[in-house]
Amino acid sequence: MPGIVAVCVVLGAAHAPTQAADKQTLNAADFARAGSPTCGIQEAIDALPADGGVVNIPPGNYCLRRSIALRSRVTLRGAGSTTVLTRGKQAHARLTQPARKGDTSVEVETTAGFRIGDEVGLMDDKMRGWYMAHCIIKQVEARRLVFGEPIVSGHQEGVFTPERNAVVINYFPFIRANAMHWQAPVREVAILDLTFDANLAENPGPWTDFTLAAIHLANVSDAVVRGCVVRGSIADGIGVQGGSDNRVEGCLVENCRGHGFHPGTSLRGAVFANNVGRSNGGDGLYFCAEVTGITVANNLFHHNAGHGIGGLGGGGDRFNVVANNVCRANGSCGIQLTDGRDNVVTGNVCLDNSQRGAGKFSGILIANTTRSVITGNRCGCEDDKPSQRFGIEETGASDTNVITGNLCAGNLQGGLAIVGSGTQTAANAGTLVKPSAP
Repeated sequence: MPGIVAVCVVLGAAHAPTQAADKQTLNAADFARAGSPTCGIQEAIDALPADGGVVNIPPGNYCLRRSIALRSRVTLRGAGSTTVLTRGKQAHARLTQPARKGDTSVEVETTAGFRIGDEVGLMDDKMRGWYMAHCIIKQVEARRLVFGEPIVSGHQEGVFTPERNAVVINYFPFIRANAMHWQAPVREVAILDLTFDANLAENPGPWTDFTLAAIHLANVSDAVVRGCVVRGSIADGIGVQGGSDNRVEGCLVENCRGHGFHPGTSLRGAVFANNVGRSNGGDGLYFCAEVTGITVANNLFHHNAGHGIGGLGGGGDRFNVVANNVCRANGSCGIQLTDGRDNVVTGNVCLDNSQRGAGKFSGILIANTTRSVITGNRCGCEDDKPSQRFGIEETGASDTNVITGNLCAGNLQGGLAIVGSGTQTAANAGTLVKPSAP
């Protein structure tokens, strides 16, 4: 993509270095130099004083070869649709010998397409998520890549093997604050008004992982992600893993290989509000692993391949509020509660979901869920062609839920299906189906 590289070089030549007196607000263009793997953006962050500051990224296309790493009290600010972060062509290679955490190199079938300074992901069929590794290439040799730091993995053994299809690939988050959730806490960062285009045409995969989200925040608190657009991420769009009191507001995430938005890994007290997640390969928003006390409100999730909102309750999610969202024309359910308890789903609109097959999925599914409140939701169809199985469906070991004040008309098999003998239902509009007495 020569035009993109040219932008980085021209920007570097067009601006003189910022004076020391202005260090707290820096322009990334002042630091752009030919060959910079972050087009000068990381260099600008590193030039900020210890107490942080603001880096402005002016209009232009910035082709990154590694993640932009944030530290506490740093703000990145773009110019909306005119500030575009993108990536080059996919390069990947199979491992020919096992690699272990602590190693500083990998033996590969080919080094074609890899460059010194590239960030790469190292994974196999087992070593994914917090087990996969993220490395920077220090040296490229014949069938060998040498890294600047030892391989790190959350797995006890941390072995990547050819037998499990181990691969090294030049995939990375565009922006991250920590690669792994156990790293030192980061606080008070902001990512504002940036556009991300993952160049999927030249990055066909099939590899993906949630630690490769376009924006990947791990063990971060008091962060703000606002006014960002993510198009075609190789993984999830915006992932917030751990930390507390984070806000993701007014963002658009579309056509990603994974989920649109992904709160997970013991996240506490976050807000996802006024966002749009559409046409993603997974859920519009996916809850994962001990997410507690977060609010998902006033969002629009539509035409995603999975659920509009999925995974709520699985892995120990509790005391979360899902309110006033519109979940429309998704492949599976509008909202899925599963294997959990103590969550609230209120005031949502779930229309025309189950696009993967009429009658397969309900507007709101309550599976193996207890002590949750589902109230004031509207579940049905827009154009008198029902696709959802039920408006609200309780299944499995679900019990002692409170399901009240919902309007469930225009679904294929009825309004509400309830299985829990201790589940309380009242003031719902729509056919109520209960299991026969034994």
